[in-house]
Amino acid sequence: MRIRYSTRITSMKEKDLKYLFIKSVHAGHIDGNDFFSTERSGIEIKIKDEGYFRNFDLVVAIIKKRNDTDIQFDSTDSYDTYVNIIRRTGQLIQFAHKERCRIDWISFFPVELKSDDDVLDDRLPNQILNAILTFGRAILVLDKKHSERARLRGILNLIPATVIGYTGKEDYFEVLSVFRRFITTGMIGLNKKRLVKLLRANQIDSNSGVYNCFENIQRICQKLVFSQLYDQDPGFAKEELEFVQKLADMKLLPEKKNLTELIRQTSNFKITDYLY
Repeated sequence: MRIRYSTRITSMKEKDLKYLFIKSVHAGHIDGNDFFSTERSGIEIKIKDEGYFRNFDLVVAIIKKRNDTDIQFDSTDSYDTYVNIIRRTGQLIQFAHKERCRIDWISFFPVELKSDDDVLDDRLPNQILNAILTFGRAILVLDKKHSERARLRGILNLIPATVIGYTGKEDYFEVLSVFRRFITTGMIGLNKKRLVKLLRANQIDSNSGVYNCFENIQRICQKLVFSQLYDQDPGFAKEELEFVQKLADMKLLPEKKNLTELIRQTSNFKITDYLY
């Protein structure tokens, strides 16, 4: 009597799915994958299990080496890479120092894995949001049954993460959906057109460098937000510290005076003004 062993895994725990996914990344067995590829020379993959104080199942770091040091804005991806360096300086410098590589070679991919033994509940949106706030992107890896359910219910494109599904065969996975947007601005974002319109409405010259001032404040605030997620050095540049010092030399805005003026301005408002 011949016994046949199936190469299809029917049920796995998260640690088993994690093992297969890591193996798949190194073997290049993710169909439709263009972000973990090592086909081009000079690319290294580093995988950290339970990365960033156990906040993520995996953190995959892709190191793409190149010899020239020119800043190349030749695509949306390259632009996002450079903006990300400015926003998440401390995070990237720490890794670059450890791996002895250039800061512009690094891309991080936080990975959340859900085996068929896991329940998909309200923790998942928080985990994806945490990944986006920390690294600007998120990757969700689903076991076979979860993948099939997500397809049938048509929810793949509703998830702000790139979703990869297990095929059920050996260490083969496939990309089910791709979330292309790379979040470099965190919780703070400036709309230049609206800001210019606001400045002009308040008789402020929009060409006076005010917008650049707001941009600097935005960047510094974002560095602080990203660094405080894991108590890292924000990696302020010398010019940023000088800018902060200039702000510190300014007088504090008179909050009490502003409150008094706001109360005075609204003291004559009548409740009937809001009735229709």
